[in-house]
Amino acid sequence: MAAPKKPGQNTGNQGGIYQEVGPRGGKQPNYATVPDNRPLPPTSKPGHGWTPVKVTPDSNR
Repeated sequence: MAAPKKPGQNTGNQGGIYQEVGPRGGKQPNYATVPDNRPLPPTSKPGHGWTPVKVTPDSNR
């Protein structure tokens, strides 16, 4: 499993639904939907991060 992304880190082309995780990997009941190339929102506590649950497909328009 990849390391969780930090708050404020850019999602790049990996936008989608993210779940908050604790510093030791424990899942928190907090989700965020973040579009591509946007920063991740702040977490509820310092030291937490975001892991992708569902990545949206890239559009070919």
